[in-house]
Amino acid sequence: MGEDVSFAILGPLEVRAGGLRLRLGGRVPTRVLTTLLLEPCRMVPVPRLVEAAWGGEPPATAAHQVRKAVADLRQRIPDGPSLIVTDGPGYRVDVTREQLDLSVFSDRLREARDLLEAGRSVAAADRLRAALGLWRGPVMPGAGGSVIAAASVVLEERRLAAVEQLMELRLALGESRELIGDLRELVAEHPLGESFRGQLMLALYRSGRQAEALAEYGSVRELLVEELGVDPGPQLAKLYEGILRDSPELAAPETAVAEAGLIPAAQDGAPQPGPETAQFTLPHDLTDFAGRGQELTRLLEYATPSQDGTAGTVRIVAVDGMGGSGKTTLVVRAAHRLAEAYPDGRLYVDLRGFTPGEQPLHPATVIGVLLRTLGVAGERIPDDLDDRGALWRATLANRKVLLVLDNAADVAQVRPLLPASPGSLCLVTSRVRMVGLDGAEWLSLGVMSPSDSLELITGVLGEERVDAEPEAAAELAALCGNLPLALRIATARLRNRPLWTVRHLVDRLGDEARRLDELKAGDRSVEATLQLSYQALDDEHRGAFRLLGLHPGVEMDAHSAAALLGSGPCEAEDVLEHLLDMHLVEQHTIDRYTFHDLVRSFAQRLGKRDADEGRAAFGRLLDYYVTLTEEACRLLYPG
Repeated sequence: MGEDVSFAILGPLEVRAGGLRLRLGGRVPTRVLTTLLLEPCRMVPVPRLVEAAWGGEPPATAAHQVRKAVADLRQRIPDGPSLIVTDGPGYRVDVTREQLDLSVFSDRLREARDLLEAGRSVAAADRLRAALGLWRGPVMPGAGGSVIAAASVVLEERRLAAVEQLMELRLALGESRELIGDLRELVAEHPLGESFRGQLMLALYRSGRQAEALAEYGSVRELLVEELGVDPGPQLAKLYEGILRDSPELAAPETAVAEAGLIPAAQDGAPQPGPETAQFTLPHDLTDFAGRGQELTRLLEYATPSQDGTAGTVRIVAVDGMGGSGKTTLVVRAAHRLAEAYPDGRLYVDLRGFTPGEQPLHPATVIGVLLRTLGVAGERIPDDLDDRGALWRATLANRKVLLVLDNAADVAQVRPLLPASPGSLCLVTSRVRMVGLDGAEWLSLGVMSPSDSLELITGVLGEERVDAEPEAAAELAALCGNLPLALRIATARLRNRPLWTVRHLVDRLGDEARRLDELKAGDRSVEATLQLSYQALDDEHRGAFRLLGLHPGVEMDAHSAAALLGSGPCEAEDVLEHLLDMHLVEQHTIDRYTFHDLVRSFAQRLGKRDADEGRAAFGRLLDYYVTLTEEACRLLYPG
């Protein structure tokens, strides 16, 4: 099937056969082929190809011209008829992954991720360089059309994410001065991008150019205020303060005492803590903790050794739930209740699986830090993940410890960190249902009950203020979707605005288009929390999430979802189940899926960014319901 033909769309479209570049004809064949290559081995319907070629104003003969363009491409490309095939109402291009640079790019990114998970940072950086080396310039410059333009934006975001990760890796591997030139170019291309600016500041600081690093912060702050009317985010501000204080935590890896910021940097000559005193302190327990009585009881029951012969094993309790559901708060409260039963250590680690502006911590890094807290000398800690894991388990042998692994990204991040010492307890929180964590007890955290929500509101605002407006308080809980994060943000705003009544905030939240904007306070935001879960999806599931947000009903099934997604019911159900595992949709009855109200608002806001895609999806949904209604009428009222 044209194995000697290669296609490149990461830059100007190129098709080569036997090393020679082929001429593809005019604008329409180029745009048609580009659109097909964006979805290799998948059918693209003729209407979408028409939209890609002409945008919103196609000629009356557009469909005929698309078919003519396909016929022309089949003649120009060797083995064209077997590469570009007719598939029902459209066409697909059948290429191997090696023939298309976009597929090779995706494969190399996946390989880099796997290498990182295996603790091979240098090899991961090499794979990222190889992936980025496929790019020849702007994605499909001048192609025009909303379909290709939208795809271009997505691909450019993937490229920038890979560049950012590569720079982060190189900084972690000790490079500083070598990065400054590259980072200055990136900052010039993306002057409002805080990630690249922060990396440049850190590289300058580590190169002994503290004044220049501070000047970069001043430049981006002035630009953000002038262009957007906002100050730099908390991560950049924290970095600026660290540089200003000459913080030892910002030192290059080879001189840093605290490997990942998980433990306080030790002073030169300070004794290392012994195993009898090693204790990475638990976060404080909230004084206004409210509700969750049933969930806390279940969690404590799961964590308590049973009398069925398993008391001598490690107990693992995994708590999952959507972002902002209060997983950490619940687990920390339980850990404080259980702490006295674990005299050999109570250890807490934020794994940063879903933390703004940060990559999830690699297990090898976490184990290295934990071993140091237990008094293991740095020269004794091996580089290999498996060897570190073995030393970690041996160090904990015959010790009864409580380990809290908070904010986990996935099972692969958690599994190497699990203790093996009998009688120990490991509490895990994640936004993802980690079904691969064998031997764990599971607790899925939903939203709070209305009564628990009212208890939280009362605990923050006081009984007098809530008793004065009981109906408004109940409406506030409902508008916040009984989500603890939303409730805490809303009540914090009311507490800091004593002149506001509860009804005033309820009225503001009543505007659904602005509800997410109202649920912000300082560096906390419901939208930012949901954005982290959304970013954790791959491109295919992000697109599906946006389209599913267009569903007008309270619930959806696999068939209506398939109409929105333009797929079969089985494929749609797989997507819905994946989003369910990520806690981006909910399921209250079998075969029915629904959005939390705030998640729906978030999905709809994302969906508005691609109106053309949304109109096409909604049209498919309407066609499905019309067909379904007609069939129901035919069966109910024949003739």
